[in-house]
Amino acid sequence: MIMSVRHLGSARWCGFAVAAFAGVVAPWAVGSEDLKSPNAAMLAAEINLQRGDCDQASHQYLAASEKFTDTKLAARAADVALQCGQYSLAEQAAARWQTLAPGASEAVLASVRAQLGQFHITAARAEFLGWLLRSPAPADADVAAAIDTLSQRAGAEPTLAMLRGSQAKQLAAGAVERTLAAVALDGWDFALSLRYSAQAGGEGTDAAVTAALRGRAHAGLGDADEALAAAHAAAADHGAPERFALIDVLLLLDRDDQAETELMNLRTDQTAGAEARRRLAVLAYTRGNYVLAEQRFRELLTNPESQAAAVYYLSVLAAQRGDTSAALRGYSALAGTSLDRVARQRMAELLYRDGQQENAIQLLAPAEGADVTQRLDAELSVDELLASHGAADRAVTRIEQALKHYPQHPELLYQHAVFLERAGKTDRAVAALDAMHRDRPQDAGITNALGYTLADHSLELPRAEQLIREALRDEPDNPAMLDSLGWVLYRRHQGREALPVLERAFRLFHDGDIGAHWGEVLWSVGEKEQARTAWRRALAADPDNETLRAVVSRFAPDLKVPQGAPGQVRPGAGTAV
Repeated sequence: MIMSVRHLGSARWCGFAVAAFAGVVAPWAVGSEDLKSPNAAMLAAEINLQRGDCDQASHQYLAASEKFTDTKLAARAADVALQCGQYSLAEQAAARWQTLAPGASEAVLASVRAQLGQFHITAARAEFLGWLLRSPAPADADVAAAIDTLSQRAGAEPTLAMLRGSQAKQLAAGAVERTLAAVALDGWDFALSLRYSAQAGGEGTDAAVTAALRGRAHAGLGDADEALAAAHAAAADHGAPERFALIDVLLLLDRDDQAETELMNLRTDQTAGAEARRRLAVLAYTRGNYVLAEQRFRELLTNPESQAAAVYYLSVLAAQRGDTSAALRGYSALAGTSLDRVARQRMAELLYRDGQQENAIQLLAPAEGADVTQRLDAELSVDELLASHGAADRAVTRIEQALKHYPQHPELLYQHAVFLERAGKTDRAVAALDAMHRDRPQDAGITNALGYTLADHSLELPRAEQLIREALRDEPDNPAMLDSLGWVLYRRHQGREALPVLERAFRLFHDGDIGAHWGEVLWSVGEKEQARTAWRRALAADPDNETLRAVVSRFAPDLKVPQGAPGQVRPGAGTAV
């Protein structure tokens, strides 16, 4: 499975400000006037940064940091290059920062982030272990915080790849191993998460957190008894923050009815009741029980903590039943909330389908003063909108323009390949992914994307399977990669062997693409009623998925999702929005 968003549930999209590529901004070269003083250099770089030209801004900051002995300037140079995805420049800036501030932890960790951004795992490991082993050694809490920050900013997968197998004693402290267990969960290696959590120990809240991690890992592996025992242990202390560990485990085990019962028991709890009611509403929605979901979300409108989520889902439900005006009003009401971005994406979808293409694109434009990440998000949101509505060629053009300002940005290069494939330019997409794979051979996401693209187009199937299995060695429980394996087995006429792999992928992540594949393989081996059941479950969880709808239309056009009837599924751990 290849996705526009590579890291399921945790990755951010990257994109660019529309105005930055309109040809109205001349690039600012690094000149003597800009380097008269640190302040002049920073001003010139910041102007380019605000105009969306990360390439110029990153180079200007790096040149200034090398000319002046200003630690803050070097730190800013590294930070800007990291934000812009210009990791080789970030590596140089971080090296300069370390020269100016020997031993500064922030400088070392910036360099590690730059290495991880390039998937230079061996170099990142050497630098991180050097930081761990220095004298005086960083405190356990600082090590745990550093690992957590690297996981959040560089990604759980490369962070885990860097730390996997390390025997450094500084990684053996309880707090550090709890962090490692969480990173391993996010990095799709449940067995490794179990190993870390088994060693973490702890008392009180720490013990509850460790038990919850252990429960989720066991559940992901399908070890029901062990998962439930750990979850009960985590939830036993009502003062602990792991009140919902048992519910998460039940959902991962596909025991939705039991999860609903547990949530119903928590509805009136003074501390957990609001969250329980929100989860009950989301569960009803993702099971396809839209009547009950609407009732539950309307009840949440009076709760300040749940109000935004309630408005969002009520707007989604309005759009599903064709009440576009109500949906747009609801999404508009979310401006300025934590759901502003996703609401605007939904609004743009509705406007685009209504023929208001340019209004939809403008709606996704970044606000004035938006930072690099927000501008990046905005551009790829536009590109995804275009590609989803038959304008993948236009999305490709925009990405190619973006790459002029953010050359070699890994996420942009990846998205370029995705949109090439969706535009029907398969040969160019494969070539682009092949080039990325050669440059980043340890990046399991790229390896899987290349393997899946080959498999989906029935190209080089033995190589495709080899690539996918190689990716799974690093992320053995990644549902996108499990889906890829099931799909290549199906393409190689091994449908029966593919079924348990696809079933597990769907259990871990109730995604429409995975459900479409699972149902198609079931259908191909003659299990047509089971295929219908799989598609029903997928439609309930991901009703807007175009791939899923196309497959269902092709094989079972009479299949409908019953409105108001209980469905059977939920995506992930049931904590969406």
